[in-house]
Parts: sequence; C-alpha cells; structure tokens
Amino acid sequence: MSRSLDADLARFVGRLRVSLEAGAKTYGNASFTRRAAGLVDEVQQELGDIAGWGLILWLRLERMRGAVEFLAPGEGK
Repeated sequence: MSRSLDADLARFVGRLRVSLEAGAKTYGNASFTRRAAGLVDEVQQELGDIAGWGLILWLRLERMRGAVEFLAPGEGK
C-alpha cells in the first residue's frame, strides 16, 4: 500500500473505533444481541442518509462547476 493509503486507512479505522466506542458507551453490547431485522432497518436508514447527503454534495459540486466554467470559459475536458 502507498504511504497515503496507509494513512487514510489508519484515519478511517480510527474514526470507526471512536464511533464503536461511543456506541458501546451509549448502548452497551445491545447491538450484538439486537434482532437481525432491526439491524437491517438501521442499515437501510443509514443508506438512505448516504444517498441523501450524496445528492446534496452532488448539487453543490454542480453549482461549483458552473462557477468554474464562468471563471474559465472554453476550457474543455
């Protein structure tokens, strides 16, 4: 792995660890005994959030693209 990828992966795992530890403090070990259907519901809700945030980010990037094209007309792909 590249040094950058190693650092990015370490940062990702660190954030995951913080999230898991916060969940453990709040919910204890309940996630490990939760009904599978409840976990499916939770994952579906999270995926809906990801899709929604993805749309918002996409729209913001489209607006930025318009500003860039205004500032630098005629530059092609």
